[in-house]
Amino acid sequence: PEVITTDIKKAAEGADVIMVVTTTDAHADVASSLMPYLRDGQIVVLKPGQTGGALEFSNVLKENNCKAKPIIAETQDLLYGGRTNSVGDVFVSGIKRVMGIATLPGKDIDHVLEVLGSIFPQFKAMPNVLYTSLDNMGSILHPIPTLLNINKIDLGQPFEYYMEGITPSVANIMVEADKERLAVGKALGIELTSISDWLKASYGLEDGSLYEILQSNKAYVGVKPPQNTNHRFLYEDTLSGIVPLASLGAELGIKTPVLDAFINIASIVSGRDYRKEGRTAEKLGLAGKTAEEIHKIVS
Repeated sequence: PEVITTDIKKAAEGADVIMVVTTTDAHADVASSLMPYLRDGQIVVLKPGQTGGALEFSNVLKENNCKAKPIIAETQDLLYGGRTNSVGDVFVSGIKRVMGIATLPGKDIDHVLEVLGSIFPQFKAMPNVLYTSLDNMGSILHPIPTLLNINKIDLGQPFEYYMEGITPSVANIMVEADKERLAVGKALGIELTSISDWLKASYGLEDGSLYEILQSNKAYVGVKPPQNTNHRFLYEDTLSGIVPLASLGAELGIKTPVLDAFINIASIVSGRDYRKEGRTAEKLGLAGKTAEEIHKIVS
């Protein structure tokens, strides 16, 4: 790399593309910190955006009267499956074959792919950020198994997160939560990808139940569980995944009892009010909007 720095000004100035690969609860802070150094046409990619990342990032710039007009994009998920075992020790378990990417507004996607397509051939253009945001699989894959294995985590018992932490019963609960996510998309007129179909496309897996698909995914072998409740699987994917899904569902008249239950449980376990802290429809600028009005915002 030409420059390695902790100075955000040095990192951003002169860059054609800025890849933001922080935990998604930091997106608002990153937007505020980057704002003085952004320029027209500069590409900012939130990798990933989780649910509502590009909308939140854009709203922060607008609220602070940012003069520059960068192109804001978000990916559906992280392209690489990886963990940091210790300082300087990175474990990469796999690279996804396909990764959805969209821009805000949606019309800028062709330019972004023209710039990034040769570097990341896995990127697949999506019509707008509703598709990348609502096809956020981390909201299903992370907080639910974490909370359903909380006793092991509290006791410090070692186990493989996906291979042992997700049993057939846990997978069944995940499927029900995923149905609620799909229903939110349907209310917006969007046919989202089920978690099973997404896993098969991303990793080249065979058909089967969600449990069977997860068990066959070699990229998930060896992934360790969270060591405590202060882990991104719980706080990030609740704040930036489950909360906006449930909040948007409420705006659209879609009931989300399973997602609501896990927001409540996560709040109790963590001692935080995730509904208050999370990305609500209001924070994303979508409160009180009809499906048609929401599409106009992102198109």
